[in-house]
Amino acid sequence: MHEGEHISILAVFQTLKAKTSRLLEPMVQAEGLTPLQARVLLQLCRQDATVGDISEITAMGQANASSLCKKLEKEGFLTRRRSCPDRRVVTLSLTARGRETMTRLQRRLDRYLALVNARPEEEREELVRGLQAIENMLDYLFDQTKGDQKSC
Repeated sequence: MHEGEHISILAVFQTLKAKTSRLLEPMVQAEGLTPLQARVLLQLCRQDATVGDISEITAMGQANASSLCKKLEKEGFLTRRRSCPDRRVVTLSLTARGRETMTRLQRRLDRYLALVNARPEEEREELVRGLQAIENMLDYLFDQTKGDQKSC
């Protein structure tokens, strides 16, 4: 791989992030959320989580994840409760407001899903393969550089 290919891989990652943000940010902002807050609520739609879980899925420190969750609690999107056996563990759950918000977001996202599903099957399959390949590569890169703050 020559230097031009290295730069283009970085450009692809940046372009994907920018275009995804451009598509999704107005949707989450309409609900009074940031994309990161919406990501936390999406996780809680799937199942209750701890602050540690949120820290991991958002790739932020536990103190920052805790602050983010406290803000979401203050705004009525989630509840935080301490575990009886270990008071350090805080379990997060969606409130009714949080579930209603995520239902509205899901309806908006369903519009995109309908547009994707309207594309030819071959194109959809190629998209899924490409997204899986990107996810696998990102997992590989993360695993290979885990804990290496100076990967260059």
